[in-house]
Amino acid sequence: MKFLKLIALGCLSLLFSSCLAQPTLKSASPELAERDTYESLLRDIVYRNPSADESDQLEYYSIVTGDRDLAELIIKESEKNGIQPALAFALAYAESSFNIRAVNRNSNSVDRGVFQLNSRSFPDLEEDEFFDPSINVSLGVAYLRYCLDTGVNEVTALAMYNAGPYRVKSSRTPMMTLHYVDKVLALRDDLAQGNIPEEIQPSEIEFPVMKSVKNVTLLMEQTEEIN
Repeated sequence: MKFLKLIALGCLSLLFSSCLAQPTLKSASPELAERDTYESLLRDIVYRNPSADESDQLEYYSIVTGDRDLAELIIKESEKNGIQPALAFALAYAESSFNIRAVNRNSNSVDRGVFQLNSRSFPDLEEDEFFDPSINVSLGVAYLRYCLDTGVNEVTALAMYNAGPYRVKSSRTPMMTLHYVDKVLALRDDLAQGNIPEEIQPSEIEFPVMKSVKNVTLLMEQTEEIN
């Protein structure tokens, strides 16, 4: 643990030096190494700390999504529905890559928004409501909860979310859905362990502002007090 803290302190020192050299992070083009340093701090110092609280979790998933407001919505709805946040974020990425304007046209319906709500499954929604993150996330996570309750286990639930409950119950789950389930579960495992999957490209991740760096400092101090 002492060795890990020394490494973390060294990384944080380099990060602060870089921040001081640039008046604002948003106006500059941050080096990939700096972003990797920050992500490493969150993964190794914060997220794997058993005492990590909700603010730590929000910092982590803000990096994963590149959108702090969206991350906060998904965490809120996950907790409300008793769903592991890592599973909800993995599902959202598999569905839309966290794109609130994502659209997928099927032969007789349209999937829209972060959780790709289907127009036939949600016929009462106006088109603009599908693209409202608060509505889309709330209904998407609630529907995942329904699938988990109906399917009993995560594999069946994710298959229902993708192919529809009727097709799964009638043993007509397509092969592409099986690949989809495997992808979501793999993403879930990575995120739950504090690892940002390689397929989530660095270009999709917004470099954090100084406030976030200060939060890491506080979290490191809390970790030191605990140990």
